[in-house]
Amino acid sequence: MANSPVYELLERNIEIFENAEILIAGDIYDPMTLALVKNAKKATVIVDNYVCAGKMAAMIGQSLDNSFPQVIEHKHVKIIFSDVSSALDKIENVNRLLILLPKNKQQTVKLLNLLKSKLNDNAEVYTAGSNDGGGKSADSLLKVMGFVRKIDLARKCTLFKAIYEQDFNTYKAPAAIDVEVMGHKLSLNQDSAVFSLGKLDAGTRMLTEALEEVIPQGHALDLGCGCGVVGIALLKAGFKNVSFADVSASALALTRDNIEKNGVNEGAEIVASDMLNGHDKYSLIAVNPPFHQGISTTTAPTVNMIMSAKDHLTKDGVFYMVANSHLGYDEVLLENFSKVTIVKNSSTFIVYKASI
Repeated sequence: MANSPVYELLERNIEIFENAEILIAGDIYDPMTLALVKNAKKATVIVDNYVCAGKMAAMIGQSLDNSFPQVIEHKHVKIIFSDVSSALDKIENVNRLLILLPKNKQQTVKLLNLLKSKLNDNAEVYTAGSNDGGGKSADSLLKVMGFVRKIDLARKCTLFKAIYEQDFNTYKAPAAIDVEVMGHKLSLNQDSAVFSLGKLDAGTRMLTEALEEVIPQGHALDLGCGCGVVGIALLKAGFKNVSFADVSASALALTRDNIEKNGVNEGAEIVASDMLNGHDKYSLIAVNPPFHQGISTTTAPTVNMIMSAKDHLTKDGVFYMVANSHLGYDEVLLENFSKVTIVKNSSTFIVYKASI
């Protein structure tokens, strides 16, 4: 497997990591990022993606369970599978920070504002990212802290360096929203890294409308839980046990907060997972699968998930999935389930119901 362009950009600037006390955060999908800190004095890597965190743990001879958050340490390296807010009390102050740029600029602003508390005076702050993902203009986000300059440009990626010379406060967390879902009023905290701001996204809304027909019984799974709204609504509707699963630590943190906010802690379980890997069987699986990883678009994880879903349903279990209508999951669903129906659709989304 070829190394990512951002990795190659950083590898040719390996002196950033040599004998450094460095903190790395942001959109980390390439486990080879860990190889960059081989000769660092001390390195902490905050990884939001569970799959990548697991591969990094394997690189140092360890493994992750499905809990959140969790810390893996080996020699001078600390891997933290967590959202940044939950990781702060596990991080020591550093003289160097590298942010692998999220596709959402507000997430970069959030990271800078949260992590500045871990920077010593005059710490070096680096950003690296693809030019079409914000890498070329990241200097505009760094200038609030002090001197900024471009270090390198390669493989359609850009590396900037700033010096933390002055304090700044440029991030304001989005306000909670109130929504009515499946006949229940919910209050939801938001995060631009997890779902659309200011409203419930149309796909999730359509999925919850389809789930109104479900009789609450057995154990349900909110797969790819995002902000947790689907599972919270299922608990409110009468399910006694709901598992919330996501590959993103930010999503799991937001779900945890929203479960607490809506008073449905009893019967709620939060687990980190790569789609259905490691899961048992459920009477209901509800999923609004993503088809983006960073700035890339892919349907392969969803196709693989559909192919394994029947093995994670009880005898009378049902599988509900909402998807963009143009992605064409009909064929793979029909190949893997004995009964598939479209229970809701629009010009943009389709909600499928499948059973074995």
